[in-house]
Amino acid sequence: MKQKIMAVGMLVAGILIMAATPDPGLSDGYWHHPGATRGAPPAHWSKLEANLHPEACAQCHQAQFSKWKDSLHAHAYSSGLVGQFPAMGYQQANDCLACHAPLAEQLYPDAKSMNESLKLRLKHASGFDPQADVDKASVPLRHAGVTCAACHVRDWQRFGPPPKISGAVGHQDGPEHGGFTATRDFEKSSFCASCHQFPQSMAVHGKPLENTLTEWKKSDFYKRGMTCQQCHMPDRRHEFRGIHDPDMVRKGLKIVLRRQDDGALLRMTSIWIGHAFPTYVTPKILVHAEALDARGKVLRSWQWKIMRKVAYDQGWKELSDTRLMPGETRGFLASPLPDATANVHYRITVEPDYFYKSVYHSLLSDDLNQLAEAHIKRAVRRAEHDDYVLFDALLPIKNESEINMNKSRPRRS
Repeated sequence: MKQKIMAVGMLVAGILIMAATPDPGLSDGYWHHPGATRGAPPAHWSKLEANLHPEACAQCHQAQFSKWKDSLHAHAYSSGLVGQFPAMGYQQANDCLACHAPLAEQLYPDAKSMNESLKLRLKHASGFDPQADVDKASVPLRHAGVTCAACHVRDWQRFGPPPKISGAVGHQDGPEHGGFTATRDFEKSSFCASCHQFPQSMAVHGKPLENTLTEWKKSDFYKRGMTCQQCHMPDRRHEFRGIHDPDMVRKGLKIVLRRQDDGALLRMTSIWIGHAFPTYVTPKILVHAEALDARGKVLRSWQWKIMRKVAYDQGWKELSDTRLMPGETRGFLASPLPDATANVHYRITVEPDYFYKSVYHSLLSDDLNQLAEAHIKRAVRRAEHDDYVLFDALLPIKNESEINMNKSRPRRS
């Protein structure tokens, strides 16, 4: 009994000490020109400890690497991005890298290094070795995009969320790279804001082109304490799934199709998306309906777009904004139906890179240099491959019926 009392006492004491330890937080300049290697690494560190490439991190953090390597963060140094750099010049290109490859060590020091980097990127399917072979990490760190070090390393020191079991904050001792500093800032939505919330100074029609954090703060998710990480990094998995992932989008929406006296109605509700759907200006969601006769002949069709449409003409202009806000329900009514209608066919198509595709085709019509053209052509192929059909169903008109999206699996177009 005495041993049990002592054990409980030690547990309570540990909890009190943990509660008394203040959270150090992240410095105000954590995302301002972040540098991972300022100064010299500790002399006693191994070569692996001082290696910032994701393959090196994977030697101990394999679970995180295995999820990250398939994410858009890992492929942020994309052909669609870098194919525009030759026309920009390396200094303006570095402004783009502030989000796509954020570390100071990933920036271009000059035009020569940029051109060499772009040539090398064409030779590799990714900016890292997917098998985590650290000996093959021979490409520049910038090629790995938003890599591990971009979020977790400053001045050689490691930072991360509190350990799952203890929840302790502050310095955590460990055998590798001197341990790390734990802070709950990694679990806050504001951690993502540096790249996913543009400043109000960049507003178009009163709203920044990317306004995700503000949209979240206006939602019920904010009031309930639901953060970006809880949806996009569930259980701390480094997946960062979003509009490109059909299952992720399907989870966020409730779609029901039913017959009405005045036609057919598709009702879409944003049930698990903590910001506008879609949050950025690049995707387009197309809702298409067709009235079909008994032989499948199209008698009439309807079409609706869900997107924020912008254009650049001596400055950015917003042409329309038909996006769904969190919790919003919208109906798409196919009416009136021709007398011979036997079925109404509804299809929802998602084009995650719709805006980019138009940019790429416009660039290809210009006089691009050979290097830029090669990257943009690769980007076009990738963007077209990313389109998918989210919902596809026939609603019989002769009988009462209702179809829920849970019974209609999404597929690639």
